[in-house]
Amino acid sequence: MDGSLFVLLLLSGLFCSALSRQYHYINVRMSWPEAQSYCRERFTDLATVDSMNDVNRLVNIVDAGYSGSVWIGLKRGTQKRWGWSNGENTISQYYNWASGQPNGDGDCVATFNGVWHDMSCDYKRYFVCYENDSYFMVSNAKIWTDARSYCRQHYTDLPTIHNSKENNQINKIILSGWYIWIGLFLDSWEWSDQWDLRFKHWAANQPSMSFDNCVGMSTTDSGKWFQQSCDLQQPFVCYGGDFPPVNRYVNVKMSWPEAQSYCRSKYTDLATVDSMNDVNRLVNIVDAGYSGSVWIGLKRGTQKRWGWSNGENTTSHAQAFNTNLPVYEPKYDMA
Repeated sequence: MDGSLFVLLLLSGLFCSALSRQYHYINVRMSWPEAQSYCRERFTDLATVDSMNDVNRLVNIVDAGYSGSVWIGLKRGTQKRWGWSNGENTISQYYNWASGQPNGDGDCVATFNGVWHDMSCDYKRYFVCYENDSYFMVSNAKIWTDARSYCRQHYTDLPTIHNSKENNQINKIILSGWYIWIGLFLDSWEWSDQWDLRFKHWAANQPSMSFDNCVGMSTTDSGKWFQQSCDLQQPFVCYGGDFPPVNRYVNVKMSWPEAQSYCRSKYTDLATVDSMNDVNRLVNIVDAGYSGSVWIGLKRGTQKRWGWSNGENTTSHAQAFNTNLPVYEPKYDMA
């Protein structure tokens, strides 16, 4: 041992990471269905995006001088799942549905005396916005999408509610006996290759309730996503020639150097973490019932700088160290 310090992700096993996707920019104008067929015939599929690192890679492979948008693999699907306006997923998260809810009345959610109801997004309701750790009641009735736009313009967004404490905080400031919009809605967007939709990078006021069912990525607005007509003719990005990015949990006790050697021999390397989505994904693949620690690829070398086992630097990774161990927060380095 060289005296380096290593990082455990608190939840002894280890996480290994597999290869990332290879992206291919196709400078041919096609509709979304035509682009999908092209990618499936020659590669794997239209591009699937998991992180800001992927977004930046896509933007960087587009031909210099082109300032339009390009097709990626996101489209409106037939299956819906609950999601938060600010992009957080709802897997293993808190819900506070009223009895008999949700009952399929609509795709948006309002709170009524502290419990939640699904209803049509076209109803005009008062709403709550959040900024930092504060909530703000807005007594100006709007449909759900307009309420979201207002919150994003004047605050941060409609509220995401993680636990009963936050739900009670909101309940204290809302009008009793009124339905009040919160940030929960039925998200119907899915990837062409059916990859799990967790990372989201929508532009302001997107997605909307329009009938545009396909998604283009801006090449100038930090790679933001926009709904577009599927018939629009534009360039696109495929992926293929590799394996989708996968993290593997290995239930074997090893030292950090042994774990690094094991991952490099059988996969790619120890796991690298880019976002809270990655953290949640790692936690969810650990064997049920295990509550110990798990090795990831972060270490401190001889230069007193934290770095990843695979050689990536940590400048684009979210880090917030407490006095004992690193804790990861979602923070993205925008291109």
